[in-house]
Amino acid sequence: MRRWTRPWVGVLSLVVASATLTTTRIARAGEEDDLQRQIETQRAGEADIERLDELHAAGDEITLLKAWLDEAWALRAKHEYDQVREVLDRALAQAELIRQKISASKLRAQAEKREAALQETRRKTDQARKALADTVLKKKALEASSK
Repeated sequence: MRRWTRPWVGVLSLVVASATLTTTRIARAGEEDDLQRQIETQRAGEADIERLDELHAAGDEITLLKAWLDEAWALRAKHEYDQVREVLDRALAQAELIRQKISASKLRAQAEKREAALQETRRKTDQARKALADTVLKKKALEASSK
C-alpha cells in the first residue's frame, strides 16, 4: 500500500501546488488589471485637470503628476504593486492639490477683476464729484455776475 500511496501524494502535492500557482496568477492578473484601470482613470483625470487650468497656475504640479503616473505605470509593469499603490495615493493627493490651486487662481483672478471694476467706479465717482463742484462754482459765479 505504501507504494501506491506515495505516488498519489506526489501527484496530489503537484495538483495543489498547480492550483495555488494558478490562483496566485489569477489574483495577480486581477490586481494588475485593477491597478492599470486606476492609472488610466487618473490619467484621464489629469487631462481634465489640464483643461481646467485655463490660467496656467499649476503647470509644475501637473508635470509632477504626469511623472508620478508614468512611474506608477512602470512599477506596474515590474509587478511592484505595493509601490504602485503608494504612487497612486500620492498622485491622488497631487490631483486634489492641483484642483485647489486652480480654484484659488480663478478666485484670485475674479477678485482682481472686481477690484479693478471698483477702482474704475471710484475714478468715475471722483470725476463726477469734481464736475459737480465745478458746475456749482460756475453757477455761483454766474449768479454773482448777474446781480
